[in-house]
Amino acid sequence: MSGDLIPFQIETQRVIQLLAKQIYQSPLALLRENTQNAFDAVRQRLHEDPSFSPSIQITLTPDKIVIADNGIGMTPNDLSRHYWTAGSSSKNNDAARAAGVVGTFGIGAMANFGIADRLIVETESAATGEHTICRADRAKLDLTQNCIEREFLPSAGNPGTIITAMVAPGEQINVQKAHDYIAEFVSLVNLPVTVNGTIVSQKPVEHLVPMVAETWRLAEVSRKVGARMTADVTVILSNNADLWLSFTNIIWDARPMPGRLVLRNGHSNLRTFRSGFGLATASVNSSYQFGGVADLLALEPTAGREAITVDGLQLLQSMMADIDLFASELLAGRDESDASTPFMNWVVGHGRYDLCGKLRMTINPGDRISLEDVARRSQGMPMMLYEGADQGVVKAHASEDTPLLILARTNPRRRCESHFLKDHAKVSPISDAPVVKNRRSYGQFSTAESALAYRVESILETDYFVRGTVDFGTISHGLPALALKESDYIRITLNPEGKTVQLLLGLYQTEFGAFGSMAKDFVRTVLFPRIADYVPSSTRQGAEAFLRAIRRPREVFEYADDDLGNLPGIWEDYNEGRIRLDEAVARSRTAVRSSVQVVDVATRARDVVPDVIENEQALHDAAGPALNLDPSPGITRLELTSSAKLLVIDDKEPALRGYRCFLAITDKAREEMGEFFLQPHSTSIVWGGQKTLFIFMHHSGQFGLYYDLQTREVVEAPAGGGPYPTCSIVLKDRLYIPIPDEIRASFVPASGERKRFEIRADILRTESAGAAAA
Repeated sequence: MSGDLIPFQIETQRVIQLLAKQIYQSPLALLRENTQNAFDAVRQRLHEDPSFSPSIQITLTPDKIVIADNGIGMTPNDLSRHYWTAGSSSKNNDAARAAGVVGTFGIGAMANFGIADRLIVETESAATGEHTICRADRAKLDLTQNCIEREFLPSAGNPGTIITAMVAPGEQINVQKAHDYIAEFVSLVNLPVTVNGTIVSQKPVEHLVPMVAETWRLAEVSRKVGARMTADVTVILSNNADLWLSFTNIIWDARPMPGRLVLRNGHSNLRTFRSGFGLATASVNSSYQFGGVADLLALEPTAGREAITVDGLQLLQSMMADIDLFASELLAGRDESDASTPFMNWVVGHGRYDLCGKLRMTINPGDRISLEDVARRSQGMPMMLYEGADQGVVKAHASEDTPLLILARTNPRRRCESHFLKDHAKVSPISDAPVVKNRRSYGQFSTAESALAYRVESILETDYFVRGTVDFGTISHGLPALALKESDYIRITLNPEGKTVQLLLGLYQTEFGAFGSMAKDFVRTVLFPRIADYVPSSTRQGAEAFLRAIRRPREVFEYADDDLGNLPGIWEDYNEGRIRLDEAVARSRTAVRSSVQVVDVATRARDVVPDVIENEQALHDAAGPALNLDPSPGITRLELTSSAKLLVIDDKEPALRGYRCFLAITDKAREEMGEFFLQPHSTSIVWGGQKTLFIFMHHSGQFGLYYDLQTREVVEAPAGGGPYPTCSIVLKDRLYIPIPDEIRASFVPASGERKRFEIRADILRTESAGAAAA
């Protein structure tokens, strides 16, 4: 046998271009990376010399990008060891961190070669006065030999750096979009940044988080905000209970945390910053949907994407738990709390019904009365309480001498009133409970009724771990079903005169193939809201048991090799000779692809889950409000399989809980955390820039799951979001999450188009869950 050895060869410029486009999703990423480097350089020089006047000037044309700063500059050694060496950064030191730099990854130079074919770097060091210019052509890049031109020039006495990127043919940039993109992440920077001569920085924080109309204001120094947080606080409250909050001089866990938080309820987007430089849009769970600005030195970006580290996300979630508590205790002392549904939701979620004294309930005759007044008035003589809505009952019992308290018809106000009165007032209820007539037990069931009872009991036990027994009977108040807790089981009564029950019984006789899926959807939409409090995993103990079952072996939030932040480590290993070049390239490509999702075709939802839309329409009347935001189960069809990555519903068809688009999560996320979606959960979705973030909270409130998508292009809708109805779809080998109609266009590919999303996902624990575990 004869043969020889041949070399392993790499088209260097092609590999770098490929990695640049995969690491940096947006073609505009080089603007962010180079502006961030300029910002860091200026901050470092300011740290050394606070008296100098900083400046960053950006000049844009479709074919050329120039970013000039008068920061600390680079020496020839800095250029070769750090700027032109992937994975190495001159900012990984205490002095740079003290200056508040943003980036420390050392791979930003690679961003340029996603769309640039020539890069010129001219720099003069403020420390040594050395003046250097480097030129690199993408077509000439070679990892095996020297390929970057370097020229030494006389000192000009003007420290700083000028980056000139020549845009490759066919990659021209949209100047207006680029201008807006830069303005978004430098708006709070406290030094002048100009784009084509216009200052786009130094905006007041109110530019991003407008104040509410002021009815009341609080300003305190060193206010205790929660168990772990103290801060200087400013609160502005409007007459309809909108809140604007500012936290500065923050102490967290007894340690100073430089930066500030400025929040407004219902603002949906929480934008994160470090030293005023924009990082990413984050999403955290808050009863008040607090959004706004989190500008904290503790927040760090991940490599190559508009995102913060998982530790940073967990920090914000922990802080938000304290802030929600602070806001709730503050509102509890104000009459405006009566106008705040988020306040009532927080009270219900945390069982703090003692805070409800300022809420007002209906009394007949008379105006609405505060619960604390009810508590006072009822001490001498119990007051009558009616929990129903029959006006005949009200007229029969209410008089000037014996006014009648009328419980609110909807939650969360109803639960707040009920629990407060139970604990703090003396009331005498007037019964208006639903009544079951003609109740029939197993021996009296028809064949169809027996089948339905057995199917419902099986679904309750298998899907919700609830032991139930089903019977049939006519129920008053027009209810389709009634659930009562009796010792160690739940007694479910189905109304055979109700439309939905009749539909199910008819399907058993005429379309048995559809009977099973309809029964499952009936339990999910009609019965679950009535038994939610009895589902074992709704308790803290049940939630912890479930969390242990789905948790990965590693600690929550501890990333191994799947975070893009390990790219610098890969190239550092190569530079130190620990791995070969081919291994570095292979690992880098694996790292950036492991969390990338590509969608090139949309599939009709009806072709994948043909019965779901029809079932939802049939059960609509019994299911309650179509836009129910409470935790609820996902749609399960575990017998079905699909290769589709995107499901769509045509505009001519009924939407599914308001949605017409569903995106499959990655196989990796489904395999590791898919069981979460089999549990009842709530859904929040926010978007802005290139980011769309999903927060799915377990119905126990103890933990959640976040799913973070970054797109190559800006989402085609103004920044927004908030809570949405839960509508996850779980198949045997696919798991779909809903895409709101407002951003559907950014997810559905046109003919021949490929939509590419970069993904991060993990379990997110609430502060209360962490405390319970401890």
